[in-house]
Amino acid sequence: MKRVLTLLVCIMAMVTTYGRPQLHNLEIKVSLLHNGDAHITETRHMTIDDEGTECYIGLANLDGSTVGELKVIDERGNNFRLMDSWDVHESRSWKEGKCGIVETSKGYELCWGLGESGDRTYTTSYTVTGMVRSHPDADAIRFVFLDQAVSPKPEHAKVIISSEDGLTFDPDSCGIWGFRFVGELRFEDGQMIAETTEPMSAEAGLYIMASFNKGLFEPTMADEGTFEQKKAEAFEGSDYNSNGGGGGNSAGDTIFGIIGVLFAAVMGGLPILAILVAIWETIKTFMARRKRDRELTWYRDIPLDGNLNVANSIMNDYKYLGGDYKNLLSASILKLIDMGAISVEWHTNAKGKTEQRFAVHDYTFSEKDPTLLLTLHDIFKTAAGSDHVLEPHELKEYMKEGTGHNTTINKFIDNLHERAKKYKAKDFKAMHEDAMKVFGLKKYLKEFTLMDERHLQEVKLWKEYMVWATLFGISDQVIKDMKKINPEYFKMDQVAGQMADNMTLPMIYSTLNSSTSRYLAQRDGSSRSSGGGGHSSWGGGGGGFHGGGGGGGVR
Repeated sequence: MKRVLTLLVCIMAMVTTYGRPQLHNLEIKVSLLHNGDAHITETRHMTIDDEGTECYIGLANLDGSTVGELKVIDERGNNFRLMDSWDVHESRSWKEGKCGIVETSKGYELCWGLGESGDRTYTTSYTVTGMVRSHPDADAIRFVFLDQAVSPKPEHAKVIISSEDGLTFDPDSCGIWGFRFVGELRFEDGQMIAETTEPMSAEAGLYIMASFNKGLFEPTMADEGTFEQKKAEAFEGSDYNSNGGGGGNSAGDTIFGIIGVLFAAVMGGLPILAILVAIWETIKTFMARRKRDRELTWYRDIPLDGNLNVANSIMNDYKYLGGDYKNLLSASILKLIDMGAISVEWHTNAKGKTEQRFAVHDYTFSEKDPTLLLTLHDIFKTAAGSDHVLEPHELKEYMKEGTGHNTTINKFIDNLHERAKKYKAKDFKAMHEDAMKVFGLKKYLKEFTLMDERHLQEVKLWKEYMVWATLFGISDQVIKDMKKINPEYFKMDQVAGQMADNMTLPMIYSTLNSSTSRYLAQRDGSSRSSGGGGHSSWGGGGGGFHGGGGGGGVR
């Protein structure tokens, strides 16, 4: 079916582009500077006819980034003259051999004259400031390199991301994802590459997201929120997101959930009974979510005796497909700080620079403590070595294959991803009651500023609240609300101040998260959603990106 649809798309593209300008091949080279700026070189192999007077690249919604240093060279080596001002309404003959930048209400248009008809090659170079943006847990690119409104679309396109400083990009320290095109993503010769595998349709675009461990760059620009939050936004509507979103309750959600499990069951060759069971489980999930939201009220206490694993399993049970464990990892690290098993302290490195690092302390765990916390602390303690100070490079080295720590690492990953078995079969009432507490606490924390003054005695739970807010993925908002209500609390309580200000030390967290994703990908045979490459998401996704909405092509 896919081949038939692809053939129809190609036929339609041939019909609609016959006798019009054509873009046969587009290669975009992105060279990243240490400060996060980018030098971009785009090479277009085109067939030009009598239509239009110029080609242009539209860059919009840049959120503070600026564009400049435009240069254009054609296939004969002619350097186009950069004009101080550019009039898009000028004639084709006036624009020949010239280029210019137009500032619009949305951003920029990089323009150059088409010149003679025939087979042409245009090489366009320019700079974009702030291509790499800083986040607490990683640095990242979220950029539209070819807008969906561009016409004509390329028959083949390739984006190559490299470092001007010679940095090597690999799955251990980086991740790459693609949206709105049919293609593949990979790491090759220390570079990240996104490449189409089919001609781009009229609706297609090149939406690329890449992440980098903290320390590779020192970006001059930052985006609000964590990279994990931005990634979740980008995954919405894409086929990277296998858990169905976990938020809405519409009948449409249920239908898509049923279709999803039905399709998976049929493709997997399951018998009719298994298919019916899968459909029934999806319907039950929908009904449980409807019941949960209809009855949901605030819950101020800590549920489940503080067991984060069970809470995460409950939240996953209310999703149609799949499960999420990244927030559980973050919350567990924060819980170790709250317990005093690790702390954030200032240490002087080998170069004499004072930096924040994890200090790993001896700690006696009880039988009630989740095994996840024990194995995570064991990893930190062993990786830190005799000085008990955990350096990012020590953790990265520990997590590498072949270092003799595979058993501990695999145990940690199993603990992280296990579904907690707390309920007996058919014990829906007990699960529902606990779910009401978990989601009730989330509702309470999301509406934290609505609490009135007589509940301020609950400040004793604030460190626990920060841990649980991290599990829910709303820690930034909750800490901001706490500081509005009682800013002095974070000055008086040293541990609370560390939890609020450092939020698990981004470099340690990103190293652990990327290594965990890599191990899981190696074990499961798939690294796609964790950024290790693979096919792009054609159908959707890519929300919240910079650079889109500016159009482009021949006009």
